[in-house]
Amino acid sequence: MANNDIKKAMRLFMLRFIVIGGTVVVLLNLIYIIISWLFSRFFHVKDSMLRSEYEYLATLLIAILILILVFIRLYRRKKSEIITLSESIQKVAHGDFSSKIEYKKNDPMAHIYHDFNQMSAELSSVQFLRKDFINNYSHEFKTPIASINGFASLLLDKELPMEEQKKYLKIIEEESDRLSRLTSRTILLTKLSSQEIISDVEDFDLGEQLRQCSILLSHEWMKKNLLYNGELPKVIYSGNKELMQHLWMNLLGNAIKYTPEGGEISVLLKEEGNKIIVIISDTGEGMDEVTLSHLFIPYFQGESNRSDTGLGLGLSIAYQIVQLCEGKISVSSKLHEGSEFTVELPK
Repeated sequence: MANNDIKKAMRLFMLRFIVIGGTVVVLLNLIYIIISWLFSRFFHVKDSMLRSEYEYLATLLIAILILILVFIRLYRRKKSEIITLSESIQKVAHGDFSSKIEYKKNDPMAHIYHDFNQMSAELSSVQFLRKDFINNYSHEFKTPIASINGFASLLLDKELPMEEQKKYLKIIEEESDRLSRLTSRTILLTKLSSQEIISDVEDFDLGEQLRQCSILLSHEWMKKNLLYNGELPKVIYSGNKELMQHLWMNLLGNAIKYTPEGGEISVLLKEEGNKIIVIISDTGEGMDEVTLSHLFIPYFQGESNRSDTGLGLGLSIAYQIVQLCEGKISVSSKLHEGSEFTVELPK
């Protein structure tokens, strides 16, 4: 629980303590007044000393009765809270990370229940990451591993000319690099798929971030002699800066990658109502209907004329980032005319 949450909980506790204490004092005085009136009105006790004792004893008995009822109420409530938390902890201890505690905002245990639910969600994400990685993606690693193993065996078992050795070593280097990128991107994709909340949220200028991403990739589009157009006004967005940079680098990188020499790419940033819209377009190869329908599926690489070094994970990661931001990503494309990616983000 964060320090602010602890302070808030303590303030709430003190406020309730003062309210309950004040209520008890007022209630006891009211009871005493009522009992005094009853004794003077109906019982006609003339001895003032004796009447005071009766009034005191009656008030004490009623106060004890009220305190017992309040104690029973508080005991049952606290017992229910402890049982609820204990049962949920036992579920998590036995591997059930879907366990969540329902609570109201004004519940005294709200902060604890919230932290428990967040812990459970994070543990569930880790569990999903492990299972999904092992069950669904492990086969994608077989090809580069087999290549590395095969060419390494050839280098060890045969006396090969120097040129052929260099050729095989170059393949091993490329496959090792591909395996490294495949590992990191697969882990990122799986983490994003299982993630429910965005952490490290901050306000930043989206236009400036897009400008920086374009500069980082300037060597790539200048090398291909591409014409770059950008309309990037200052737009403040609240989100995870690192994830958003990953998104723009991916989409811009694809636009540069699939646009032939002498082509054009453009980036447009604008605000419409309660939405922020980013449009990244190119005059590249374009895509057919089949490719468009499978574009955001992991490991799908489209037509065979696309780069052999691609992993088929970039757009899947981009899609998951936009989904996590509660936004939308869409694409329109025509073969040999280019593609246009549109990202809509809520303000």
